[in-house]
Amino acid sequence: MDTASTFNKVVWSILSRVVAQSAEKGAWPEVMCATEEELSAQALFGPTKRWQTVGPVGECPLDEVALDQEAAARLWTLSEQKTSLTWSL
Repeated sequence: MDTASTFNKVVWSILSRVVAQSAEKGAWPEVMCATEEELSAQALFGPTKRWQTVGPVGECPLDEVALDQEAAARLWTLSEQKTSLTWSL
């Protein structure tokens, strides 16, 4: 069911030309990361143009907090508490 207003559809049709790309192009970073052997495991890969929303795939800026293991552990614990789900191997 489509619930977007006509106004929202028009705005998105205009904005999507600037800050979006096709699903195929959107999948390129994942395919690249799954198939390239020499990529850094502590890097972010994605579109490199227009605020990292479109364009060729490359290494993008990665905020240091993304590599903070303590913050990740706290977030994981909080997520388990809030969802009442736990993950074990």
